[in-house]
Amino acid sequence: MVALAVACQPAADPNAGGEGTAAGPAAAPVAEAEPAVAAPTANDAFRAVGTEPVWMAEVGAGGDTALRVEVDYGQTHYEVAAPTHGPDGWAGAAADGTPIKLSVQRVPCQHDGSGEMADAKAMLTVGTRQLHGCGSFSAAQ
Repeated sequence: MVALAVACQPAADPNAGGEGTAAGPAAAPVAEAEPAVAAPTANDAFRAVGTEPVWMAEVGAGGDTALRVEVDYGQTHYEVAAPTHGPDGWAGAAADGTPIKLSVQRVPCQHDGSGEMADAKAMLTVGTRQLHGCGSFSAAQ
């Protein structure tokens, strides 16, 4: 049996200004700072709720990419079949042309009604109405 061991060295940085070689001492890796607010990813399922008036929005439920919204105490429903996904949430237009945007900020949020803590603050924009609440992420299934 023959075993091979291979060591990898980073290549010299051509922008370093000096003459470095791949065989020279390896520079310590530079740790990148974590962003203070992590953006939602396309694989995240998210559900948000708010009060005054009661509303609900969810995206990515059951692995589906649609953005579903209920406002006015569940009396009015919207669905954005294929919302665009950006660094702060999801957006698109419902079948009737109403613009819908669900903005998410990953900071702890306390629900007004129940006092429970959630993963994020959420702002739902339906047309010109802005509704505020809290939401939580889970992996899309």
